[in-house]
Amino acid sequence: MRFVIWTTVIATALLAPAHPVFAQAFPGKVVRIVIPFSLGGSNDLTARVLLPHLSERWKQQVIVDPHVGAASTVGATHVASSAPDGHTILFTSTQYAYAPVTFAKLPYDPLNDLVPVTLVTVSPQIIVAHPSLPVNNPKELVAFARARPGELTMGTPGNTLPAHSFFSLAKVQITPVPYKGAGPLNIAVMGGEVALGIGAISSWLGTIQSGRVKPIGVCSLTRSALYPDAPPMAEAAPGFEAVAWFGMFVPRGTPPAVIKKIRDDIADILKDPAVIKGMHNIGGEPSGMPTEEYARFVRSEIEKWGKVAKAAGIKPQ
Repeated sequence: MRFVIWTTVIATALLAPAHPVFAQAFPGKVVRIVIPFSLGGSNDLTARVLLPHLSERWKQQVIVDPHVGAASTVGATHVASSAPDGHTILFTSTQYAYAPVTFAKLPYDPLNDLVPVTLVTVSPQIIVAHPSLPVNNPKELVAFARARPGELTMGTPGNTLPAHSFFSLAKVQITPVPYKGAGPLNIAVMGGEVALGIGAISSWLGTIQSGRVKPIGVCSLTRSALYPDAPPMAEAAPGFEAVAWFGMFVPRGTPPAVIKKIRDDIADILKDPAVIKGMHNIGGEPSGMPTEEYARFVRSEIEKWGKVAKAAGIKPQ
């Protein structure tokens, strides 16, 4: 009889779900936050606000692990092929939604090989100009560009889709110039290599405050609380909206309990007044969106930018 009881106990233990136990063991080693863009940009700056808080909470070292190249797809590919245990996390941006539109073939499936965890922050994009450009607001820029078709250049931090959306709605001819991230783009606009730049507010605040570039307008339909001084570009390009978002993904197969822990801990950290202030200082609005909602959001973003590409006649390369 005793043998039967112990056999039943052991069998019950073996049949118990492994995920809660796995979640308790996470993290069991260094956690790598993979940044697929050049260091110094908005993606990197946002991650670094979170890192010390995650390290403290998880009692493990959490480090930035740059994997830069091919418009963020190098980093995404690295994470997609990593062990699905939560210790390698992709922290990427809107570029994740641009990639399926930009590339005819990706080395990973953005809807299946990586699992959305949570939206960390959102930030309206902004158009800035070199101080020498004689325009100061959206209407002046559009008028100037229309009078000089094809003469102006606009740098982008990788993908050119938001720029093309603006060109189409504003009915202007401006040449887009892609750079490998916000850092190189900042340098290009400050140096006058390109006349204009577009990207997340978070990647431009420092150079705007120093006077090395000047803001033209935010890429939201109304003024942004994060930068209320800049008028919306929609004043001169009706309907134009481009919001930068930053979120986390893990490899397919990561236990749901681990995903839940990562998301819940990040959402909790994002409620910390010091973290909120830190995010606002770099132009980001904290989110902590639930995983299922974030998955729907990512899918909708891929669909949205696919339509923009089609309207602009942009074909995947």
